[in-house]
Amino acid sequence: MKLKSLLLLPLLGIASAADIRLVAWNLEWFPGHSPTAEASAVDAHKKAAAEVIQREKPDIFIGEEVRNWQVFADLAAVTPDLRAVVVSSFRSETDGTLWPQQVGIASKLPVEAAWSEAWQQTIGVPRGFSFAAVNLPAPETGVLLIYGVHLKSNRGSSDDHAAAANSRMREESAAQLLQHVSLMERLAFKGRIRGIVIAGDFNTNQDGQFGDKTLEILTKGGFHNTWEDVAKKDRLSWHGSSQFEPTTFDYILTKGLPPGSAKLIEVPEAASDHSPVTITLSFP
Repeated sequence: MKLKSLLLLPLLGIASAADIRLVAWNLEWFPGHSPTAEASAVDAHKKAAAEVIQREKPDIFIGEEVRNWQVFADLAAVTPDLRAVVVSSFRSETDGTLWPQQVGIASKLPVEAAWSEAWQQTIGVPRGFSFAAVNLPAPETGVLLIYGVHLKSNRGSSDDHAAAANSRMREESAAQLLQHVSLMERLAFKGRIRGIVIAGDFNTNQDGQFGDKTLEILTKGGFHNTWEDVAKKDRLSWHGSSQFEPTTFDYILTKGLPPGSAKLIEVPEAASDHSPVTITLSFP
């Protein structure tokens, strides 16, 4: 995997040194809950999501299913000093148009570098990841690496063949993430990494519901699943639908940090069909 050019960014407002609060949230076709939403639905969705971000005040915010840079930047800006540092620009595999479900990262901390990458195409995996190297505030030194992801959905999984194809795509994404992490550890930020986070909508879970080994691949690669010791009833991040029961789709995985447990943030349906997932990262 080639190391892409780094996007160097100006210093941002600095959060407290001891603890960093991270929130990851699938915002459900933000804004509007649909790519063809009317203006009234767009405005209502923006208002509902902004109320959540204002209340929670994350130091690092990862948002999935955001339409573009501007809507994500506007949402992040409702919290003082929280600024968008990267939003992906993944394109449709069929016609090349900008896909209305992107992944953004915002931070209150200074960011040394940020970019997004599409997955290397081996089996047609959609989307990719957004990445940011966050400089830790004094008295800490080094960087915290953040990956925001939205892995292959379960659409089209009505038969065993389609379901297996979706599983393979998620597993391939996990393998490519580990390759990229290794590259960052060995070359770009060698000796400076204080911790690594992969967070977002994985579209699978640890309960064997979908049959893939995505989470197993990442945990065997050195990552801690912050839902590991949390009861299933307390981690149902996707609210479900008339066809499907609620389930755990949204994860925060950590490496090189003290083991911790994630928590769900309750939000109204007007904000999203997913609950945000949060964790406080400590640096002893």
